[in-house]
Amino acid sequence: IPVFNSDTFIKDTLESVLQQTYNNWELLVVNDASTDNSFGVLQSYLEKDSRVHLINLEMNKGQGFARNLAIQKAKGNYIVFLDADDLLNVNALEILYNAIQKKPMTDVFVWGFKTVERNNKQEKTKLPLKPNANLGETPFKLGLLGRKGFFAFPWIYCVKKELIKRNNICFAEGIYFEDIQFSTQLLYFAQKENVIKKVCYYYRKHPDSVTGKSSKQKIDDKFTAFTQIKTFLEGQKVFQHYQNLYLARFLALCVHTSFNEYFVLPKTERDQELDDYMFKIRKSRLLRDENLVLLRTIGLSLPKNEKGARKTYLGAYHGLKGIREHYSRHRFFMRLIIKIYHYRKGIK
Repeated sequence: IPVFNSDTFIKDTLESVLQQTYNNWELLVVNDASTDNSFGVLQSYLEKDSRVHLINLEMNKGQGFARNLAIQKAKGNYIVFLDADDLLNVNALEILYNAIQKKPMTDVFVWGFKTVERNNKQEKTKLPLKPNANLGETPFKLGLLGRKGFFAFPWIYCVKKELIKRNNICFAEGIYFEDIQFSTQLLYFAQKENVIKKVCYYYRKHPDSVTGKSSKQKIDDKFTAFTQIKTFLEGQKVFQHYQNLYLARFLALCVHTSFNEYFVLPKTERDQELDDYMFKIRKSRLLRDENLVLLRTIGLSLPKNEKGARKTYLGAYHGLKGIREHYSRHRFFMRLIIKIYHYRKGIK
């Protein structure tokens, strides 16, 4: 668990681990130079349970560094990730242990999660689905497009530590979206994956979450993270093979979402450099017809039971087309829609 200024949530998060029905675990918590009372809360848990281990950083290094450090220190054969404001289901580790006993050759397990909205008023369940080999599906291909429960979130995966060590898999450091690099490498190198069709994780969505706020830095880091994936694929000499899947993901989950974030940035976050950058992207060949048709083709090819993925790629197709052809009008309506959404979710 990487922790930075999470004293509002961290107690519940730690309790969700201590209350597990399976007992043979160690918990590595990295306090990333928190300035609130997180350190005090964490220290109290060191006295409660000897399985809890605290790594205290004097300088803030970010989630990528914290997770990489914890992986190096971990003694177990399998690693599970938990964010400081989320929860494990009480029997998550027992479910995982039983799955490992049945399928010990598995490198990566992916489990289901439930998104819990503010005040627990809304809950959405995401259960992973097994890739259909007859359709040419692999976990890596599904992960590139964010399909069937194979997403970038590290906390949906249980990983053999040996897989990480053998392939030098790591989180990107010093940027947001550090998990994009990790999950991509993870699914690429894994030889055997299995799904656990049960909710084992509760992702708590709230206004103070890092993922809920837009900033110039986040837009810049998102492009950096996706560039790192391209560099990785090129290094493995497979970029041409996966080029269309990578391009679709880049357009939908980087370019399109970055424009939506850009539309609602406060004035303090915008400057001429960012304005020029987004303008160049809008006028570049990235938004040419063949790329937009790729998004539309992928969206329409997905089965109707994959509503989220269909919405992502068809939404990106219409959104980027609007950005290219009717920018001012599209920007006005998107700003309005996003501001209404933020108001309803309590995001400032």
